[in-house]
Amino acid sequence: MKKNGFVSTTLIYTFFILFLALMIFLLGSYSHNRHILNSYKTDIKVSLLENSGQDINVYFMVYNEVTEGYDLKKSVPNKDEYALVENMSNCNNGSTITFENGKYKIAAAKTDDCYLFFKPKSLIEVPSETE
Repeated sequence: MKKNGFVSTTLIYTFFILFLALMIFLLGSYSHNRHILNSYKTDIKVSLLENSGQDINVYFMVYNEVTEGYDLKKSVPNKDEYALVENMSNCNNGSTITFENGKYKIAAAKTDDCYLFFKPKSLIEVPSETE
């Protein structure tokens, strides 16, 4: 029996066994992480379904000086040029709109459509102060 042949065969079998052990460890770790990931996905889906009853559609209505009416826009107009008309802004299903520091918040318990009306600052009437 040759010593070189015995050493190389033992070395090959050792590396093969180590390789198999490493593959078994990696596959087990991968399947465990995959299971955790799937459970996180399920938890996120369930939490989103619980809050899905609060679907709010916000419509930005901007005053058009040419037509003297309100046009639907896709985004909030520039706050330096337009101001929110609080007494006209409303929601159809009873949600509440609050205005604080130039920002608005909508509190809804169910599906609702909210309309926010904006008018140019130059056209908004400033209440006169009586003395």
